[in-house]
Amino acid sequence: MRYYYKCFLFLMLTLASLSTVFGQKNSGRINGFLRDAETGEPLLYANVSLKNSGIGAATNNTGYYIITNIPAGNYTLQIMMMGYERTEKEISVVGGLEERHDFEIKPASIEGEEVIVTGDRQRFEKEIEVSAVSLSMRDVKTMPAFVEADIFRTIQLLPGVQASSDFSSALVVRGGSPDENLIMLDGIEIYNPFHLGGVFSTFNADAIADAEFLAGGFPAKYGNRISSVLSITGREGNSKNHKLFKDKKLGQFVDVSQVRGEVNLLSSKLLAEGPLYRGSWMLSGRRTYFDQVARLYYWYNDEPMEWKYYFYDVQGKIVQNINSTNQLILSHYAGQDKISFDLGRSDNEVNFNWDWGNTTNSALWRWIPNSKVVSKLSFANTSYEFDVNMELTATDTSGQSSSTSFVIFNKIDDWTLKESLEFFISNEHTFTTGLEIKDLGIDFELAQGDQKLLDQHQKNMIYSGIVQERWQPNPVIMMQTGLRISKYSAHDNLYYEPRLGFKYLLSTNIALKGAWGKYNQFLFTAQDEDAILSIVDFWNPIPENYKAKSVEHFILGIEQWIGEGWFTSLEGYYKPYSNTLVINPNQNFLNQDDDYTEGTAEIYGAEVLLKKNSGKLTGWLGYSYMKSTQNFDFNGDGDIIESDGEIYSSKYDQPHSLNLVVNYALNKKNSFGLTVTNSSSNLYTPTVGSVYTQNGAFELANPYTNQTDLMGTRNSARYPDYFRMDVSYSRQITPFGIDGLFKIQVINTTNHFNTFVYNWDFEAGTVEGIGMFPFFPTFGIEFKL
Repeated sequence: MRYYYKCFLFLMLTLASLSTVFGQKNSGRINGFLRDAETGEPLLYANVSLKNSGIGAATNNTGYYIITNIPAGNYTLQIMMMGYERTEKEISVVGGLEERHDFEIKPASIEGEEVIVTGDRQRFEKEIEVSAVSLSMRDVKTMPAFVEADIFRTIQLLPGVQASSDFSSALVVRGGSPDENLIMLDGIEIYNPFHLGGVFSTFNADAIADAEFLAGGFPAKYGNRISSVLSITGREGNSKNHKLFKDKKLGQFVDVSQVRGEVNLLSSKLLAEGPLYRGSWMLSGRRTYFDQVARLYYWYNDEPMEWKYYFYDVQGKIVQNINSTNQLILSHYAGQDKISFDLGRSDNEVNFNWDWGNTTNSALWRWIPNSKVVSKLSFANTSYEFDVNMELTATDTSGQSSSTSFVIFNKIDDWTLKESLEFFISNEHTFTTGLEIKDLGIDFELAQGDQKLLDQHQKNMIYSGIVQERWQPNPVIMMQTGLRISKYSAHDNLYYEPRLGFKYLLSTNIALKGAWGKYNQFLFTAQDEDAILSIVDFWNPIPENYKAKSVEHFILGIEQWIGEGWFTSLEGYYKPYSNTLVINPNQNFLNQDDDYTEGTAEIYGAEVLLKKNSGKLTGWLGYSYMKSTQNFDFNGDGDIIESDGEIYSSKYDQPHSLNLVVNYALNKKNSFGLTVTNSSSNLYTPTVGSVYTQNGAFELANPYTNQTDLMGTRNSARYPDYFRMDVSYSRQITPFGIDGLFKIQVINTTNHFNTFVYNWDFEAGTVEGIGMFPFFPTFGIEFKL
């Protein structure tokens, strides 16, 4: 393996050197990094241009920029970004040479609706971004939230994205199931990024720098997911300010620059950061505390506390700038949920323990030998564990006791080696290639007492290689072609996934865009079509006797740059699934080869987005339409018939959804937030009656004592439309000289009843609706030291 990797790296460096032959000898290049002068954090999506020349670029999510094919001469290099001082520097460009220009930009307050050209305009003109939205932490933290800011809840307000209910922050993107989304933190895959059964996400908003969301048509560098990509970039940490050891020798190596935290009704959060030798460090933690509050309550009332629930997160990062061309980044994340309770009487006891969570560790080496090449080599491990242990103890009249236990255990151990090489050949050509090796270990155990009912230990490898070319033959046409080739060890064949994206500037401010691609997925969660709420996911590799989940994306849209800060987009899409899997409702428990049923699906829809990024008033208005159909031969007769319940709409089918998000900064101290959602609600299979059967315990005196519901056509009914309005208010405060922020948030301000599920009682002749979040006010305080 080491030999092949060396050959691969040698080939790529050879291509990089050959690319200079085709470069223009009478033109030059400039590149560099932009950072915040006060914190040292990278400045993302800033506008970098040569004044009055029409030549420029935008920084990426690491603060890096590159401008190629610059005619020789003298220029004024200018940097512009909302909230920062306009910066200019006189430079001379020499043909055939490259120059490095790094900048540290000072923050500056923006009054009123002052217009500052940002990197958004450069991205509109230079980047192919189909079904893509970038969210800053300002977007996330200034809108109303359930208790605390949540990146997943924010994304659920974008067109094409929905939540299965108020109780889930999982993403349903364009009708795809939540397991079809690739969730990454600093390039590391996270398998179950939720707490409390999905109510909260695992990511601390204070530790996030940027989030890029791709709802479809994503490029070849992303794989093993077929619906969407959410790539979260964590903050590097404040490397500028020295507060503890400023005048001490230790301060040359490590110090603390800032500590910030938050206290709310759910949890407490703390984040510390500072300089570390040639770089920075950042460490954040969050823990719920209602178990501790409950403990005080039980202690005060002198009662035993027979339950416990809490979750915690820890996220850390170390960045070391070895020299001007090499950077090493070490990242760590750990999140865990823990539930336990004891129930019982004098003769029976139940002890229940349930833990689940993620742990990730990674190392990334970024090497930029010159302005033509960027190399990223990463090695990461992600471990996800789900562990349920229940023990039942019974005591008879003689005082003798016996016990038995039930255990459910699911674990994913993912080791990933990834190399990416990006070649900036010219303004017209950018070539990217990469290699990914993924070692997946998946365990699933089911036991009762000493007897193991199920004991699976699977080892699978996924090898992937990508090539991608971005070509801009003229100022109005951009194309991006790519190919991802994957080898899944459980299957004999290779999987070829071609990708294509384009943008055509119809005018200065209007662009036509589109994408097409094939996508395969080799890891999935078992989906029960009739499940109302999924508390946690069981991950499984695609078995060798089943085909991979496979879909194509067809996307076409038009976007318009209305003015600085204003943007609108219209997209239509079509997603035919050539293969998908659900749990087989007729499976034989003794036959492990019939656990799932394969089928096809079809999803299509359209989305409209109007977004404002700058000024006192920011936010967006989004509308989406979506329709989905699934086809499964459940009875195995070779025919798929609608009357047999084999052709039906997915439970994620949602024809209409309208979302309004508004954030208004009244002044430097006060701001308001508003979110309004009105959408079609979920489909469900109605209960049409009940019948007495012999199912269950058999009694000779009355064998028909068990009442069973009669179900109607699958997913043929829909709950009433969903409506919710949330509001928020925040004010900057300085108690005892400490900078802080006081927040008030009200969920479901109108107290609208949104139906979660119906409870049918045929004996009483009633149907009761169980609702979701009612009117619910919360508050919290943030502080910064």
